[in-house]
Amino acid sequence: MPTRPPKASPQGRTPTRGLSPRAVSDLLFHARASNAGLRPEADPFDVPLPRVIREPAARDEEGLSARLLSAWSDTVRAHVEAGTHEVSLSGGVDSAALCAMAARHAPGRVRAWTMDVHFADAVERSNARRMAKVTGAELVDVLIPDAVLPDLFERAVLANQTVILNARAVASYAFYLEARRQGAGPVLLSGAGADEVLQGTPGAIASAKARVDEDRTLAMRALGFEGMRLVDNLRAPFPAGSRDHETPPGVARGAVDNSGRPLHGAPRGDQEPKPSTGHFPSGDGGRDQAVGRREDSTPVDNLRTVSGGLNSDHASRAPPVDNLGTVLASLPAPWDLPSEEALPSEELRYAKWVLTELILPPELRGARAHGLTVRTPYLDEGFARVALALPESVLMREGFGKWLFRHAVRSLVPDEVRLARKTPRYGHTALSSPVRARWLELYRAWLSPARLDSLQVIDTQAMLGLLTRYFRLSPDDEQAGPMDRLLMRLMSLAMLQAHCKAPP
Repeated sequence: MPTRPPKASPQGRTPTRGLSPRAVSDLLFHARASNAGLRPEADPFDVPLPRVIREPAARDEEGLSARLLSAWSDTVRAHVEAGTHEVSLSGGVDSAALCAMAARHAPGRVRAWTMDVHFADAVERSNARRMAKVTGAELVDVLIPDAVLPDLFERAVLANQTVILNARAVASYAFYLEARRQGAGPVLLSGAGADEVLQGTPGAIASAKARVDEDRTLAMRALGFEGMRLVDNLRAPFPAGSRDHETPPGVARGAVDNSGRPLHGAPRGDQEPKPSTGHFPSGDGGRDQAVGRREDSTPVDNLRTVSGGLNSDHASRAPPVDNLGTVLASLPAPWDLPSEEALPSEELRYAKWVLTELILPPELRGARAHGLTVRTPYLDEGFARVALALPESVLMREGFGKWLFRHAVRSLVPDEVRLARKTPRYGHTALSSPVRARWLELYRAWLSPARLDSLQVIDTQAMLGLLTRYFRLSPDDEQAGPMDRLLMRLMSLAMLQAHCKAPP
């Protein structure tokens, strides 16, 4: 472990402008409840999750299913009546149900946009085509060549106004860029947020905590002595500037989007779920269809899931042996760190964290950079309040998420689409890319000693050693995902630092 302060800046003095060293250290170590305020000039966006707790038991499942479908219909109808007839269609059950409901309220007028990129799931792409046929939506397939992703990384970072974890976020930026060029918008509907309000990913919180632990272990290798000291703010109260943005309880909230304006007419009132029966949703006795992948190789998912272990060549299997060793083993997850207005359950705190940090920046800010407004109906308060009050027993069964929702939309979405098992988001790494050489060239350029030194808290020599080892990894190495997350975060920070125009 490094025990010396980082080198001085190239000019031999602390820069007078740029990212705060504390913010850099906090971000790499997951030492704050939200990194939304990484740059002082960043435009905030709100994630107004209603403060509701799930009911303990289901007494009338069919009643709950009908209420959920009604809330979904009302929510999507409000968007359609406001003039939005375009949807982002990945082919998963969330975007499929969104496309189908929009088409029900605007028959013959819906246009669906889908993305063709190397790491897109082949089954979901097939399901997107099927949904377009079933609903009568016009399908526009947007091709994203792999070669454009490293070239657009810097532009995507600046648009998102925060760090990027993997190439998927860059692909979203490229998707909205090309969709806008082909005439999309000005408003699109997205299925983002469904997993977070409907428990769509079994074990998501435990998986994310394991990923955070991996990140923190590697961050200890990257941070210099000063960075270690700054990490100690985990045990200190948070300043007002680092709190999560939150609307006070009781304030009516509309759609989460990137326009900064509420959707007039969107359902907002409280809706109490009805009790339920215990019947299983229809279809295959609750069993999902197997899904295939576009490529034979096993993908590395570095967004929502984590690798199974650690490689001793790249990260210690045990926490560092010093006065921070016990801290690493017992630190809270970032969503459980102190904040001024903590949400009442870990599920809500996690949902807000993952939406703010990972899911929404590419959707909202990335699209806005191209003049598009993206709205997320699953996060509208009317629907989210109903979904978040549903008992877990009707959502998670046999390792399957969003159970009741899949049952509720059976009249809208064909069985092979609504019952397809959810595949993890494939966050392909530089190592597994068809344009690997271009990615590594980008890493070398932005993770140079001068760039790393400008961040003020990085142990440059340790990071250059990690970078050298990373270049030797095979794409299926269990450390490829964690290492790529670290390097992409560092590269993003170097880019944000280079473009800062105001002092921290």
